[in-house]
Amino acid sequence: MRRQPVQQRGAATVTAIVDACATLLNEYDYDDITTARIVELAGVPIGSFYQYFPDKRSVVHALALRGMEEYLARVESLFTEGRLAQDWREAVQQVVSVYLRMVTDLPGFGRVRFSDLLDGHRLDSSVDQYELMAERLRDLFLGRFAVRGDAPVTLTFRMAAQTADAMFKLAERVDEEERPVVLRTADHVILKMLSGVFDPA
Repeated sequence: MRRQPVQQRGAATVTAIVDACATLLNEYDYDDITTARIVELAGVPIGSFYQYFPDKRSVVHALALRGMEEYLARVESLFTEGRLAQDWREAVQQVVSVYLRMVTDLPGFGRVRFSDLLDGHRLDSSVDQYELMAERLRDLFLGRFAVRGDAPVTLTFRMAAQTADAMFKLAERVDEEERPVVLRTADHVILKMLSGVFDPA
């Protein structure tokens, strides 16, 4: 973003722009979305758009970051509100369920998620959203479950996060009857990876 809003009106403008981009991403490819379409749907002047964003790519990047923040907020509530399972495997499945619900329920999240790429377009190579998310998940799990394995912790969480996202994207592209197979396999792979951290070596 060119600047952060300091007043409530500015924050509402930014939210409207990002929300409009999320809605358009559910209907169009990246190349078919224009700043004109975004501002028309958002109901804001084009000048207000450029006051906060240099281009549409920056809006999509803001959407990706917002999705990551929303996901982590929902996951953190599991840890802080006493709803987290006592077994680390069940806890992982709860965290995955939050992710899958957001893909279905949150506009735009299914397209952008945490990726730095959308339809082949790089959003911001200076920020690795997967790394940020994996490190936060690592901290949450290590605060609750003991490390008893010998796998490299940070690297394992990064591999699990990226592998999970790739598998979940594949699940959306295959035939409907094949989707459960992909999701079960993803679940098995994620738990297998993390067992190297939380199960005795």
